[in-house]
Amino acid sequence: MKKSQVLGGIAVVAVFASVWYFAGREPGLTTEHPPSAPADRSGAAATTPATPAARAPAQAQAAGSATPSDPRLQALMVSPDNGLIEFVKDAEGKVIKEIDQDPSSARFGKPAREYTYSGNQVVGLTSYKHLGNQIQVSRIMVSFKPDGSIEEFHETTDYESAQ
Repeated sequence: MKKSQVLGGIAVVAVFASVWYFAGREPGLTTEHPPSAPADRSGAAATTPATPAARAPAQAQAAGSATPSDPRLQALMVSPDNGLIEFVKDAEGKVIKEIDQDPSSARFGKPAREYTYSGNQVVGLTSYKHLGNQIQVSRIMVSFKPDGSIEEFHETTDYESAQ
């Protein structure tokens, strides 16, 4: 087999493994909001968006209810606070970055996940995973239809040298 075919096969397997991994991480989350506005991680009440398209998966985590209507959106959820993550927020209180604070981690003090927003909705995620001598960098970009369903979902996985 050609080297490019082998690398292509490995990349496909890595993408599916990433989707499977993220899809199974946080059961019990949803992109649906309850009737009342949930509190975000800062303790402030979150505003309830007017349309389904404006609902943010990261805000939905604060609600703590069922899984997203589309399992691919689960990867965009903010990680649960386990005491080993520093959540960096923007001026509006949205989590834009998670910093690894586990002293035994090879990525201690470095970003673990970075979020991209369009308005109040998470539309992109970059996650970093230490794999010995390299870093796995996974990027997810999502666009939504006006009804809130997924229009496009793109995921890429790259590997960088660990320094």
